[in-house]
Amino acid sequence: MEKTKPEWLQALEAQSWQAELIASGLAIYGSLSMGVYIDSLTEWAVLRFDDRILNILYFLFIYVYAAHAVLVISFISHLALRILWAGILGLSSVYPGGINLDTKAYAPHFKEKLKREFPDLSAYSLELDKQCSMIFSVLCAMIIVLACTSLWILAYLILSGLLLLVLPVAIVNYIGFGFIAVILVSAIFAGLFVQGKYKESAFAKKYAYKMNQKWSRIMYFFGYRAFSYISQTIRTNVTSKLFFVGMMVILILSMLLSMPRFEKIIPYYKASSFVQMNGHESYVVSRNYLDKLENKRILDPVIQSEIIRDHFIKLYIPIYKREELTMTTNCGTFDWNNDLSTAENRRLRDQFKVACASQYYQLALDGKEPYDVNYQYRRKLYNNKEGFEIFIAIDSLQTGMHTLQIKSNYTSKDSIHFQRNIPFYKTVN
Repeated sequence: MEKTKPEWLQALEAQSWQAELIASGLAIYGSLSMGVYIDSLTEWAVLRFDDRILNILYFLFIYVYAAHAVLVISFISHLALRILWAGILGLSSVYPGGINLDTKAYAPHFKEKLKREFPDLSAYSLELDKQCSMIFSVLCAMIIVLACTSLWILAYLILSGLLLLVLPVAIVNYIGFGFIAVILVSAIFAGLFVQGKYKESAFAKKYAYKMNQKWSRIMYFFGYRAFSYISQTIRTNVTSKLFFVGMMVILILSMLLSMPRFEKIIPYYKASSFVQMNGHESYVVSRNYLDKLENKRILDPVIQSEIIRDHFIKLYIPIYKREELTMTTNCGTFDWNNDLSTAENRRLRDQFKVACASQYYQLALDGKEPYDVNYQYRRKLYNNKEGFEIFIAIDSLQTGMHTLQIKSNYTSKDSIHFQRNIPFYKTVN
């Protein structure tokens, strides 16, 4: 027998739409604003981690972009449905009877059929209200899942980073695959013994509930109770087909929304795509021109402009963390001399880095080595990160289109060298 709800609780439930609208509005604003910080974080990480960590972060940021898209689409959908509900509610207050059978607009047979299909405007308003509240509850459960999953991924990243200090990358990857396998086995178990065809088996009756709840406690720790109330209430009141269709629609829309932003930054994380992102001169991208950058975080070699009116090219190449091992192999390391002053050591270090850069990078103009190149080491010119500012004389070039080719000794596993082609048009003032 169900307990009678207190009147104050019934009143709050009836007015829950107010809290939903405020929460949805704030969530949409927060989610949309969060996108800028996610992009900044992914860009920041590109320059500061080596290939081993970037390979792990690759999967993390796939999840982050997808989760962000899920939140944005879900809260916007909820808000749109609430707006529809408000419109129906307002219409119901103006015309409480709904479809008017006394109107002369339609024939009697047509009005009767309309009334049979759309009998009660107030009932439809109430139905929309319930759907909105259910969607909002699902969103709350989704936030718990995303938050807990993020913490597990963060824990895995920290553990992977520590393991990489003592273990090869392959073994760390196997550990990660093992973790994923445990999750998949648990999902299969739930499908077979909790909701599937073996749910009435003797094994299921003895172990299914205990194992399912223990796994839920591990996965959702601080959100276990709230998530269980929401998910199990909805699961036991909504058909599997409707639940599955709703989730698939959200996932598909989320992937479509996240793909453009995902494709823009994630290729930097895989060495195979990083080395040849615009290795062909016909592939012109704005990120190679300083005056076209949307922000001042430089992830690629840049020149001052696509149209150059100067007698020189000012090229800036950021130093990626992933390159340090190759640079050290090519050039060795600078030895700090304790007998010299700090200023003198820094001067010598900068000279060492410039000498290294001239060996590490191979520059060409239209396939030919430029005759006058001046390297300058810059400690924090852009990105609060190291890089080289390189001045290349072009006064001997004819007016017209040319291509600056940049190649370095950094290679992917397939032995493909890092390469960028930057087309530009030389003109005169």
